[in-house]
Amino acid sequence: MHKTANVSALGYAAFALTLWLASMGSAGWFDQPGITLVPLLYGQPGNVLLPLLAAVLGGCVLALAGIGQAVRGYTLDAVLFLTFAAYWWVAALSRHAMAFDYSATPGFLGWYYIVWAFLVFCLWLAACRDGVARMLFTLGLWLALLMLALAQWTHVGALTVLGGYLGLVTAIVGIYIAAAEVVNEIHGHAVLPLGTIGDGSGPPP
Repeated sequence: MHKTANVSALGYAAFALTLWLASMGSAGWFDQPGITLVPLLYGQPGNVLLPLLAAVLGGCVLALAGIGQAVRGYTLDAVLFLTFAAYWWVAALSRHAMAFDYSATPGFLGWYYIVWAFLVFCLWLAACRDGVARMLFTLGLWLALLMLALAQWTHVGALTVLGGYLGLVTAIVGIYIAAAEVVNEIHGHAVLPLGTIGDGSGPPP
């Protein structure tokens, strides 16, 4: 009997890897140039790897995973993956726009991040009934975006650093979810628990 592949693991892996590499700059692990449209994608002027990664892994692969989850009937992952595939495409294209001196004001960037934070907050409310792991992932993501919004409005660099570290922690949770989805499916039972809560609803088997 044909069984549709569980692409949730692919989506969280692509999301987490992109988020980790992008968040290192905001966390202050490297010397960075000035503010860009997407501070999560700070990077050295000659560094083309991160924008390419954002486009291919965060944009294309995440979009494919979102479509796969939509086909499987899992709305939470589908919305999360497809919307943030667009987010990472904007992140990648913003690096191209920098070459033409296109930029955005901190005030607009603050609203840019707060809108994304509100979207993820709504997804977090849904994830609260869908397991501890997904709840923690969406919680960390919306808090990271909130910190980036506040950093733009207040010009407090420590908030950007905090947002970067929240992104790094969230990426670790995402990798755990990806690993759990694969390991649990191979073994046929929960080896790595995802923390079932509420009515126990989750991704279809």
